[in-house]
Amino acid sequence: MLSLDHWNAGLSGFCGGEPLLTPSVDRLAAESAAFDQHFSVEPAGDRSINGRAWAGEGWGTGPVETRAADRFDAAGVDVEILADTAFDWFRMAGWTPEVADGERLQQHVTFAIERLATATTEHRMLWVAVSAPTEAVGGPWPEHLEEIDSAMAAWDGVVDAAVTALERCGLADGVLLAVTGGRGAWLGDRGFEGDRSAVALHEERLRTPLLLRGPGIEPGQRRLELVQVIDMLPTLLDWFGTSSAADELSGASLLPLLQQDGRGGREEIVVRDAGGDWGIRSRDLFLVRSSEGDAPPRLYSKPDDAWDLVDVSEQGVDDVERLVLRLDELIEAIG
Repeated sequence: MLSLDHWNAGLSGFCGGEPLLTPSVDRLAAESAAFDQHFSVEPAGDRSINGRAWAGEGWGTGPVETRAADRFDAAGVDVEILADTAFDWFRMAGWTPEVADGERLQQHVTFAIERLATATTEHRMLWVAVSAPTEAVGGPWPEHLEEIDSAMAAWDGVVDAAVTALERCGLADGVLLAVTGGRGAWLGDRGFEGDRSAVALHEERLRTPLLLRGPGIEPGQRRLELVQVIDMLPTLLDWFGTSSAADELSGASLLPLLQQDGRGGREEIVVRDAGGDWGIRSRDLFLVRSSEGDAPPRLYSKPDDAWDLVDVSEQGVDDVERLVLRLDELIEAIG
């Protein structure tokens, strides 16, 4: 499991971004199933829910009832964690990571996979978690392209180190390799959007890459199902044949989707931000409802309006009413 905390889908060539920015990731995408509609739960800058999704619970602000570490222990899975910073969600999950940064992290990834290859336990998992400039320097995601390029190059080096070590140790064909991000990143005004800095629930902040490669997974797939960060923990538990350990989790395993020729998945996903705004994303629409009571909901057409530029709520009154009602139903179900 390789995860980058801030990773907008547009920062990879296989998602339509700069083709030379992440060459190792792009090569891996050709060997994997790529989920093109994979969304975080909260946008960049809001940590609580996305971290909880990986710690063992997708929603809420109270303590995690069953930690991820306890679920894997019960399933007989040995877990090793490497990271370049001590994320809060590791503590919530019940894990203590080995922390290394820079080139040292790539070396540690190689050594960890070598240990993985010689371990005697039947079920074992290595999770490598990488932060982003916002984690390293304590400020907002940088708007300077040089810093973004540097961060993505370092991330691509981690992915390359993992893929190379798996091949050298003879594990490449026998493991599930997941590469994903926890939340998207706001990359600043492009000169045609106007002042959108206050718009938190913006698809660019929410969509993040997800690749799955492993036995029985057809390479080169582009999946269009609506999936979320909260689905990653159930997917990993399902891979180890312990789907019961995922009971009562908000997400669902993605492995069955890979056998269904594009059928299945959610009809809608729900997102929110720390300010109290809620959003609902269907296959062809994205509705955002502000926490300010007098602000009307905004509606965007998907996938045509990739940047959420044109509010079509006045042209889609019936769609607004339907999605608002459905959003209320899902919020009630979330509790």
